[in-house]
Amino acid sequence: MILCVLASSVGACAFVAHLLPAAAAAPQDGPGAAAAPQGGSAAARDGDPGQGFDAEDERHPDLDRLATDELRTRDAPTEKLETNPDHTLPWYLLEWGGGRKWLEDSGFRVEMLYTADASYALAGGADPDAAALHGLLDLTFTYETEPVLDWEGGTFHLGIEWGTGVNASERYGLAQPFSNIDAEERFQVSRVWYEQFVRATQTRVRVGKIDANSLFAYVENGAQFLHSSMGLSPTIYLMPTYPDPAFGAAVMQDVGSHGTLRAGVFDGSVARGVRTGLGDADTVFHSPNDLFCIAEGDVLWGGERRGRLAVGYWRHSGDLERFDGGVESGTGGGYLVLEQRFVDAASSENGGLDAFLQLGEADGAVSPFTSHLGAGLVWVDPTATGDDYLGLGVSRAGLSDQPGAGFTTATETAIELFYGFAPAPWMRVKPDLQYVMNPGGDATRDDAWIATLRATVSI
Repeated sequence: MILCVLASSVGACAFVAHLLPAAAAAPQDGPGAAAAPQGGSAAARDGDPGQGFDAEDERHPDLDRLATDELRTRDAPTEKLETNPDHTLPWYLLEWGGGRKWLEDSGFRVEMLYTADASYALAGGADPDAAALHGLLDLTFTYETEPVLDWEGGTFHLGIEWGTGVNASERYGLAQPFSNIDAEERFQVSRVWYEQFVRATQTRVRVGKIDANSLFAYVENGAQFLHSSMGLSPTIYLMPTYPDPAFGAAVMQDVGSHGTLRAGVFDGSVARGVRTGLGDADTVFHSPNDLFCIAEGDVLWGGERRGRLAVGYWRHSGDLERFDGGVESGTGGGYLVLEQRFVDAASSENGGLDAFLQLGEADGAVSPFTSHLGAGLVWVDPTATGDDYLGLGVSRAGLSDQPGAGFTTATETAIELFYGFAPAPWMRVKPDLQYVMNPGGDATRDDAWIATLRATVSI
């Protein structure tokens, strides 16, 4: 395990060191400046164009960031749907007969989000004219140790997920999931961890059942998109993330005023088909003890044009079946995320403009994805209402050319256009259109057009 972490750390740090001169040339405003987006209040999670960020919030994500834990929940309403105790049934269903308030008064923060996708294949793909419905209820409990226990920097977190409906990406025959909530039906404890922040050394340590994408390879400016690859490169195909987080540990260390180093070790059983999201820590302590190790270095720059460069390397230690029928002892790959704010919505009458670029690579002998190029633009607050977004993105995934992989085209490319807005403070709605070229890497299928209407409610 130690060798796995060291290999990942050395690979990531060397890559970051190589790129540091270019990052250093980016505009910086000194230690007191605002840094790249890392968290913030509920309004900031929703990208409130008028919400400012101070350097402390940016460098050290506060508990609002920890409570959501996953980027797909960052397009969340700013308020929750309130219920009246006089309306008995809704009050018992949503407020648990007063139990929810009791928990909150005891120091817990309770968040409940329901996201629903209604999709329709307009043309092409494996099942043209097919409709699909999928829903995800995400219930989280977060407990801060300092207010009640007088223990500084401690956070307990529990996340429960209930997914319903069909996996539309499989129905439409896509290699890259077009929706970041797509999965088979399941009810599970997805996250249960403790995190300790040591202020003196600016260090965070998280231990438990963790969604690794909440800490590694995330794309903040891609969080508004539906397509899964906008938030995580598909080349990191063995990462323990939704719908299968896993037990592990991660360390995050600030370096100076503009750098962060991260390293993590997780149960790698998902490579053997184990549904770690449904399971417990049993597979961590029993043979074959496969591990997923990852390390990442981030460079941040602040000001109105704040941005972030992240470079990482991951490694899986298990024996993996090759597409040619053989066995490969371990595999790994590298990735890069570049995020940049070109226009700050707070200082522009025409809204803001955020962008991102992703690169990823993996071994085509065992991975269905060999390379990845992702890019996107998000127009923040285009109508000056303070709560809407217009986004355009592309994800091009290179596919394995090994005969056993089953692909007959070299790439699958998805282009996504969306518009998100808030008809009420407790709801967000997002019409989305995607065009997928070479769906599923199958040359016999016509290019797919998929329309989706997403609604997210904070309860």
